[in-house]
Amino acid sequence: MARIEISSLAKVYPGPKPVNALDHVSLDVAEGEFIALLGPSGCGKSTLLNILAGFESKTEGEVRFDGQPVGKAGPDRGVVFQEAALFPWLTVFDNVTFGPRMQGVAKPVYEKIAHDMLALVGLRDFAHAYPSQLSGGMRQRVGIARVLVMKPRALLMDEPFGALDAQTRLSMQELLLEVWQRLKTTVVFVTHDIDEAVLLADRVCIMSARPARIARQINIDLPRPRSIDDLTTPAFIRYKAEIMQVMRDAHPAKAIAAE
Repeated sequence: MARIEISSLAKVYPGPKPVNALDHVSLDVAEGEFIALLGPSGCGKSTLLNILAGFESKTEGEVRFDGQPVGKAGPDRGVVFQEAALFPWLTVFDNVTFGPRMQGVAKPVYEKIAHDMLALVGLRDFAHAYPSQLSGGMRQRVGIARVLVMKPRALLMDEPFGALDAQTRLSMQELLLEVWQRLKTTVVFVTHDIDEAVLLADRVCIMSARPARIARQINIDLPRPRSIDDLTTPAFIRYKAEIMQVMRDAHPAKAIAAE
């Protein structure tokens, strides 16, 4: 697990018309905490996540993991994207073990971890299948297992269920809740879905219109473990209504249309 400290983070994309993506964002994430970054497409959520991952550089500010400055991408930060991007010529097991094999981890060590992670995401019986033989949800489970096998200190997730149908998305949300409940990895989860943010997170950070800042942070005090049954509870609905109002204030309709 990792503590993440973001201090006055700014990002400007240069060009004839420079784009100011992030406006001095500051955020502390505790060890083992599940944070959701919530906002519509184009508001800067993914830019913030990419800087945390080391895929993009910042213009100003500081990012630290356990007190150490974040530089380039590394295995301490596992990233899960909307598309699993598996190697189609490799089996599920070979996809999951690709990272540790490239790092020279001993075979008995990575095989044990890989089998454990496949069992954790419910794919023990599909270890020898190929990606083309799997559903979209199953491929995303492989993507999650491939990241977890590296034992990252933080899990960075960029709308990982956005391309799935509604039913599969709900099942994947429940799976992620089970995985996080067991591993307690620090998670920063990007989404534009309010229900998803409230169901999963300890804290929802609502991003403003670009240039993005954190308009408001809302602690989600729903009891854990959670399930999709919580979606219809009065407490859940109150959180959703509160967040919807903040979203309206942070993203006026004209501003969203112009992005």
